[in-house]
Amino acid sequence: MDSHIKYIEEIAKQALKKAPNDELPVPVEEIVKSLGLEVVAFPFHQKISGLLKKEEGIIAINKNHHPIRQRFTTAHELGHFLLGHGMEEMNDSGVSIYEDEIVDESFDKPDLREREANIFASALLMPADRVKNVVKKEGLEIDKLAALFGVSRQAMTIRLLSLKLI
Repeated sequence: MDSHIKYIEEIAKQALKKAPNDELPVPVEEIVKSLGLEVVAFPFHQKISGLLKKEEGIIAINKNHHPIRQRFTTAHELGHFLLGHGMEEMNDSGVSIYEDEIVDESFDKPDLREREANIFASALLMPADRVKNVVKKEGLEIDKLAALFGVSRQAMTIRLLSLKLI
């Protein structure tokens, strides 16, 4: 794991400390609230998964998307917030806004910040130590792991690959 990914994983570990306990799935909305942000569901166009309005302390997620996707989007937008993304992107009113088109939970996006936010979301929702412990006890049944961690099968598969567990 390169040092930049380790840095992102460490930021996610620090955010995890805001969770009340080690429950699964990780209570991402509680972590967001503990950091002074609010999650708001909004009926966006299908292509928009979510956006971050830093100055207003709002993470807006697409209420029309599946709850599993909403969890990943919330964690992804929190990643943008904690990694300092979007600070340089201002609209005409001088308000920084970070809008994401479909968060497809893949790591092959061309934009570095999008990949970083996905890595953060993965590390937050599927903490390495917890994934390894569960795999050790329960085995590598991807559907079961995905359900336990509250993520998609694709996100769990990518995380298991990144942790070299498959």
